Amino acid sequence: MNLQQLQILDAIVHCESLQQAAQKLHKTQPALSMALKKLEQDCGFALLDRSQYRLQLTPAGQRFYLQAQQVLQQSHQLKSLARHLSSGAEPSLRIAFDEAIDLSEYLPVIAAAQQAYPQTELKLSCDYRLKALEKLNSQQADLAVSPWYDVFIGLGDFDTIAVGRFELICVATPQLLSRLGKPLTQHTQLAELPQLVADSDALSFDAGALLPLQSPHRVKVNNSLCMKQALLAHLGWGMVAHYQVQAELEQGTLVQLHPTEFPRFIGGEVHLVRHKHQLLGPVADTIWQQLAGRI
Repeated sequence: MNLQQLQILDAIVHCESLQQAAQKLHKTQPALSMALKKLEQDCGFALLDRSQYRLQLTPAGQRFYLQAQQVLQQSHQLKSLARHLSSGAEPSLRIAFDEAIDLSEYLPVIAAAQQAYPQTELKLSCDYRLKALEKLNSQQADLAVSPWYDVFIGLGDFDTIAVGRFELICVATPQLLSRLGKPLTQHTQLAELPQLVADSDALSFDAGALLPLQSPHRVKVNNSLCMKQALLAHLGWGMVAHYQVQAELEQGTLVQLHPTEFPRFIGGEVHLVRHKHQLLGPVADTIWQQLAGRI
């Protein structure tokens, strides 16, 4: 059996007559009848009941036709994929996000690119504390969306555009702060409490070093979900993306730390990043251009 025979069977089932199927396929009735008989010979059983005015599938034909529909659909998808790849579009695109970034600001652009290029397989990842840039630098990602500091220029051969801003804040639970025995006013008091720090050596950059103080009592966490759960369990104070704890701040289960000589937040630009000499395919270029147009 071949694909053309399955297409003929599909047309006959939809039209319920050889004459209408022949008109739909621009073929003669004898040609369709011969192809159908050959398909039934290959199968070894009758596909259609010819005893009625309109052609109907036999019980065995119904089971066969269900599988044939899947084959025809896969054939359509394969042809669409071939056209897609022949146009130069990427078979797949890997985009790495930093967990400090609120994805909801960027996913609509990616969704629009997906609709324009549905055959490209998108591979999205969300990584902790600059590992998205590390993935890009080690060619495990094609694009990265990450917090950006000028020092990163010397850490990789990057080409970047600013696409937004991020904000990290230091927070703790009221229960943890109560261990101090008095209100938190001086940043040196934080040394008395355990600190939650990111267990990440991506690009050899320690985001915790941006703070004027680091506690000698440290608990390392490897992702933002673990950080948030550890904060809520009173295991320590730590730095987290503002958008991730907005609800907890409003409810009072977490409070922002702002003693003297301590930054209210650490923020900066979010950049879309690629390798400087990388030639982007149509999908990646669409995302690049759309995000660049936001600023």
